[in-house]
Amino acid sequence: MSAHRKPRPKAPPVTAANFLAVSELAWNKAIAMHSFGYGDISHAAKISIQQATKIVRGWIKEGAVDQLQNGQTGAGRSIWRCKEDFVRIEPLRSRTPEENLWTAMRRLRSFTPTDLSAHATTETVIVDVKMAAEYCRALLNTDYLAVARRAAPAMQREAIYRLVDVTGAQAPVVRRVRAVVDPNTGETRLIGGGA
Repeated sequence: MSAHRKPRPKAPPVTAANFLAVSELAWNKAIAMHSFGYGDISHAAKISIQQATKIVRGWIKEGAVDQLQNGQTGAGRSIWRCKEDFVRIEPLRSRTPEENLWTAMRRLRSFTPTDLSAHATTETVIVDVKMAAEYCRALLNTDYLAVARRAAPAMQREAIYRLVDVTGAQAPVVRRVRAVVDPNTGETRLIGGGA
C-alpha cells in the first residue's frame, strides 16, 4: 500500500486588505525560527511560495534580515535570519507620528530631531522636524531622553538626544494635560515634574 501525501490547502491570496496581517504573521513566524528560507515562511504562514518570496524580499529591502546563505552561489537555497532587536515600521498600517518617532528612537539610540523626522516619515505618515523636536522635548522632560550634545542655536546646530528609558514597543503619548502616558507600564509622567 503506497502512502499518499495529502495535498496542501491552496493558500489564500494576499491582497492589499490583508497584506499587513499576513506580513505580520510571517514576521512573527520568522522571529521564532533560528533561520529560514522562502519555503519555510510559505509553510509556516500557510501562504504560497510567491507570496513568501515577496514578503521576504520586503524584509531584505528594509534591512530587517541577515543573509546566512546565498542560493545563487551554488550553496543550495538562500537562508536568512532576523536581525536581533530590529524594530520594523509597517508603512501600510495607519500609524501615529508618535509610534513612528518612538520606533525611530529605539532604532537610532542617539539622534537629532532632523534624524527622527527622516526616519519616522513613511508613505502614510509625515513627521516634520518641528513635530520631532516637540516630542523630544516632551520625552526629555519626562526622563525618557538625555541630552548627548547641547544645541548651539548660533551655529544652527541641533541637540543630540539619547534614549535612556526604553519601556517597551508602544510609544509614550503626549497628552494635553502636559503629561506623557506610557502604555507599556501604565505610568503617567507629568511634564515638568510634580505628582
